[in-house]
Amino acid sequence: MKILISLFLLFVISCAPVRYQSNKILSESPLIKKSRPVYLVKNGDSLWRISKRYGVSVDDLMKENRLSSPQGLNIGQKLYIPYKYVNKHNASFIWPIKGEVINFFKENVDNTINNGLNIKITNNNKKVKASIDGDVIFSNYLKGWGKTIILKHGNNFYTVYANLDTTLVTTGTFAKKTQPIGTVGSGKNGDNILHFEIRKNSVPKDPLRFLN
Repeated sequence: MKILISLFLLFVISCAPVRYQSNKILSESPLIKKSRPVYLVKNGDSLWRISKRYGVSVDDLMKENRLSSPQGLNIGQKLYIPYKYVNKHNASFIWPIKGEVINFFKENVDNTINNGLNIKITNNNKKVKASIDGDVIFSNYLKGWGKTIILKHGNNFYTVYANLDTTLVTTGTFAKKTQPIGTVGSGKNGDNILHFEIRKNSVPKDPLRFLN
């Protein structure tokens, strides 16, 4: 077990996220609204490409957004993703903190691919909650990540909580869903930003496909 955890941590370290130096919301990012994605169309997008990103059928995208044709998308146009696709993988993961997503999965941030979500808190509540029940397999400083907590869940799922100011759980303990496990840290600009990932084995997954 210790060997497997060590290998997982080595993989995580090799994919360290960007340092939290920017509070700029990228104009080409999807947005969050009422727990479902709202995609903001950017240059080069097509309805087919967006459908593949979210695992949505083109027909359902057209129906949800009352589009008469799959052609003619406009840059900056908002496309709502049908609810039935948002949590189709697992509806039991909750948001670890309330806030505004400023960097999304697989975005290029400062020449680094983001393997999760960067969430800026918009109130004074800095407590980070366990997204789902899990074993605490790591709770310490991690190079490139700052103070970090990693939880192991059933079916070889892991959640990663990085850029923390404090940790409230220790390695080898068990964290219940919604339990406070740490407090979010600040970035260069003073914003409190949590880096959050969901992984299957060691492979990063888009958290928006799991969060409820």
